Amino acid sequence: MFILLTSILRKKPIQIVKKQIDWQKMFRYAEYHNVLTLFYYSVLGLEKEFGGNLGETLYQRYKKELLQQSSYRTAEEAISWKLEQYHVHAVLLSGTAEYGLYDPAEMGGITHLEFLVETDSLGKIHELMTEMDYERKEEQGYRGIFYIRAPGVRVRFLDEIPEAGPRIRKVLEHQARGKPYVRQLPLEKQYIYFLAAFLENYFLGKITIRHILDFYLFREKFGSTALGERTEELLKKTGLNELERDLTELGELWFSNGVPGEESSTVLALEEYILDPGKSDPALDKRLLLSSGRRLDFYGRDREEEWRERRKGWMFPSVDYMKQFFPILDKAPFLIFFCWGIRSFRIWEKIAEQNIGELKKTILEKYKRKKSVEGAKGENED
Repeated sequence: MFILLTSILRKKPIQIVKKQIDWQKMFRYAEYHNVLTLFYYSVLGLEKEFGGNLGETLYQRYKKELLQQSSYRTAEEAISWKLEQYHVHAVLLSGTAEYGLYDPAEMGGITHLEFLVETDSLGKIHELMTEMDYERKEEQGYRGIFYIRAPGVRVRFLDEIPEAGPRIRKVLEHQARGKPYVRQLPLEKQYIYFLAAFLENYFLGKITIRHILDFYLFREKFGSTALGERTEELLKKTGLNELERDLTELGELWFSNGVPGEESSTVLALEEYILDPGKSDPALDKRLLLSSGRRLDFYGRDREEEWRERRKGWMFPSVDYMKQFFPILDKAPFLIFFCWGIRSFRIWEKIAEQNIGELKKTILEKYKRKKSVEGAKGENED
C-alpha cells in the first residue's frame, strides 16, 4: 500500500511485485483509511490485474468521493456565510483547505468540517443548521455536536478544544473572538491543533493513514512557516513535542524518499496501532499521555453523563441566549419555561415540515416509477 501511495505522491512509476496481490483486500483497506482517491490514482492502468467487478466498483467510489469534495466546498462556504450573517463567532478548525495539500487536489480527503464556537451559540447554530436541512447526529465519545446532510456531508461544532491541556486551549480558543465572525486558524495554530486533535482520535481508536499523510504533507509544505520559535516553545512546554517527533518519524518512514536511520520503539508501536485497528498498547498509551496525567481519566470518565448534560444545555438554553428571541424575558425572566416550550415547538414543527416534504417526494417518485413500469408493460403487450 505505502509503495503505491508514495509513488503517486512523488509522481513516479508504479512498481508492481510479481506475486499475486489481493486487490479486493487492498480496496477495503484504502477505504477504511480514507485514502481511496489516492489508491485510485495509483492503480490507473492496472485494471486488468483486478479481476471481477472491482475496477468498476473502484471507479464509482472514486466518482462519489469527487462529488463529496464538491459538496464539502459548497457546505463550507454556505455555513460560513450563515454564521457570519447570524453574528456567530466561529473558527474553522478543519475544512477543505486540506485538499490543497495534494496535487492534484482530488487526491485529498476529509471526513467532516469542524468549527469552534462559544457554548452560548449552540442553540442558534442548531436553528440555522436546521434551516439548511441538516440533521443532528450524536457521535458518542467525541466532543461537540455533529450534523449531517445528504449526500453525507458531516459538520462538527466544538465549544471547547479537545483535552490537550490549558495552555493549548488558551492559545486556540483565543482565536474565536473578533471580526470577521468566521475566521481560519493561522498556519502555526493549525499545526498545534492537528496534534491536539490527533490525541483525541488516538484514544478513540480513529487514527488512519490519512491522518499521518496529512501531517506529513503539511510539514513538507508549510513547515518553515508553521514551526516558529514560539510554536516550538509551546510544544515543548506542553509535552506535545514528543508526539510531534513520533508523527514526523512515522511520516518519513512511510512516505519519504528515504527512511530514518533508526526508528524508535514508539514509532514502530504507533505504526502497529494504526495498521491493526482495535489493538491496545498500554506502553504506547503512557507515552502519548506525555507524562502529564491530564488524560489518565479518559477511560474512567462517564461519557454518557457528559452527553446528557450537553443535551440538557441545548434543550434549555440560558436566559441571556433566549432574550435574543424573546425580549419579554428582560422584564419577566420567570417566563423562561414558557419560552423554552415555544422554542421547542417551533423546532419540532420545522423538522416535521421537512419530514413531510421528504415523504411526499418519496411517494411521488414511487408513483412515477410505477406509472413508468406500467407504461412499459403496456407497450410490450401492444
